[in-house]
Amino acid sequence: MGENGNRIGFSVHRLSATMKRVLDARVKSAGVDEVTLMHGWIIKYLYENRDHDVYQKDIEKHCCVGRSTVTNIIQLMEKKGLIRREAVENDARLKKVVLTPKGLRNNEAIEEAIVTMNREMTEGIAPEDLEIFVRVAQKMFDNIQERLKE
Repeated sequence: MGENGNRIGFSVHRLSATMKRVLDARVKSAGVDEVTLMHGWIIKYLYENRDHDVYQKDIEKHCCVGRSTVTNIIQLMEKKGLIRREAVENDARLKKVVLTPKGLRNNEAIEEAIVTMNREMTEGIAPEDLEIFVRVAQKMFDNIQERLKE
């Protein structure tokens, strides 16, 4: 794999860290200062899946984050009034996670910041190159997920 293979992880980390910094700043400048990038991804996921029940385990799987981490994030987001947990009729132990009106409003600012950043980040890159990037990144993710199952 050589030297390029050793740089993949660092390149992904650097891109992710930069995206986080840019999105945090943009969302804050839009007046949504109590939302972290992870909160934003969760809000977006809940918004996109608002037509059906979403549970903590769904968020864990979607965000590739452990149960205790998601528990802490959800508790903080509840405290900030972005989401609420509601009991499910047929199982009192199960709680679905739903956006509050404040969470819905924040979704709009987050979505605008993400769209703007994606547009700026992909400027000058051919659509076919972006498709290759997404396909390769997905394959890398799938490879890692397979190894985690072993």
